[in-house]
Amino acid sequence: MPCLHKFTVQVLLLFSFLLLSPLYSNSALVSKPNNNNATALIDKACSTLTNKVLCMNYLKSNPKVMAAATSKPLDFALAIIQSAISEAKNIHSHLSKPREKLSPPAIEAYNFCKTQWGDVASGLEWSLKIIRKDKGYAPDTSTDYDFVVNLDHATNCGTTLAQAKIQDPVIEKGKEKVQLVVGGANNILEWAKPPKIKRTTSKVFNHTKV
Repeated sequence: MPCLHKFTVQVLLLFSFLLLSPLYSNSALVSKPNNNNATALIDKACSTLTNKVLCMNYLKSNPKVMAAATSKPLDFALAIIQSAISEAKNIHSHLSKPREKLSPPAIEAYNFCKTQWGDVASGLEWSLKIIRKDKGYAPDTSTDYDFVVNLDHATNCGTTLAQAKIQDPVIEKGKEKVQLVVGGANNILEWAKPPKIKRTTSKVFNHTKV
């Protein structure tokens, strides 16, 4: 009898395990992070850019951007813009280093670029604030224009450095990254559902004269 009782208990335990195992399996599948959304958003962000591979590699290398990629498109776009702000501030810090040993024209060019990249950083921060408040933007709006036009300051810097015959890898690589992420964020914002309320005001930048 004890053996029979032991056998019965073992059968019941086995049956319970087989019955409950699908539930545990399904629960694991539900709780497992889904990367399909992240992959789709990253591909969408970089889809129209010339250097798509570099864009995707950059976004994937940023933990905060990748974390936002599993959320809503707007959150993903905001995270991309924040990464662009960080890149712009890094370039501005690089341009803020003392350069007494350079020629006067080179120092003047670097000072001009310092102002321009300061404008890139502050302009992107302003755009981030407005886009977050309005929950996005529709294509061909003032907010759309103000966001993308921030890149003009980076172009102004590049032109000035070229005229002074200065090649600075830090600025060149940083500019490429900022251009990629601004383009990527713009792709997401134009693709996502636009907000119901659209802003009509436009920020006017004061360009520094050389």
